[in-house]
Amino acid sequence: MNKDNSNDRADESEDIFMARASLILTLRQHAIVNPAILKAFEVIPHEVFVPKEYAQYAYKDKTLPIGFGQSMTSPVHLAKLFMALEPEGAKTLLEIGTGSGYCAAVLSRLARRIFSVEKINTLSHNAQENWAKARIGRTIGFCHDGLLGLEAQAPFERILLSGSVKEIPKVFFEQLSDGGILVAPVGMPNERQIITKVERVGDEFITTECGFIRISALKNK
Repeated sequence: MNKDNSNDRADESEDIFMARASLILTLRQHAIVNPAILKAFEVIPHEVFVPKEYAQYAYKDKTLPIGFGQSMTSPVHLAKLFMALEPEGAKTLLEIGTGSGYCAAVLSRLARRIFSVEKINTLSHNAQENWAKARIGRTIGFCHDGLLGLEAQAPFERILLSGSVKEIPKVFFEQLSDGGILVAPVGMPNERQIITKVERVGDEFITTECGFIRISALKNK
């Protein structure tokens, strides 16, 4: 009996290994070539953050529901945001829209300290449980209206809005450090949005469009 269970675990591990390899191949096919970003996606256990009923899709490039009208952004879309954000080595990074906690978990392999804000209490709690299960460090969760930013911990070297907004709230410009980068999908909900990159140079903000994306809007009610 124990031997059979051992074989089952071995088969499961092999399946997960192959699934992760497939995900990395998918990312590469979408022009995600940054080695650090690819490695981060490879080592974070996506299955921990996916609701059990969608476990079979853990390493597929799919947007998955997590309850409360919210969803997990697909890995390819997340990676596109990360390419614009350039999070490697950033000392402080603010993520708005924790969701399942997966985005912050991947970012924890790239930046030194992650502050992640989620408006829905249950999702915030679940994300922190997921981080504990996956042994994710460097990540601190907060539960309040993310569109207000996180003034108490500002300024931040990187800010990521992991859901779309019609326009970037001014508070994030104020909480971005000199030399910092902010990335947000800007556009109408349920339509194609622009990956918008904002770099702060002194009191000036330089905006660059980095392609298109279609993801859920940040919850504002």
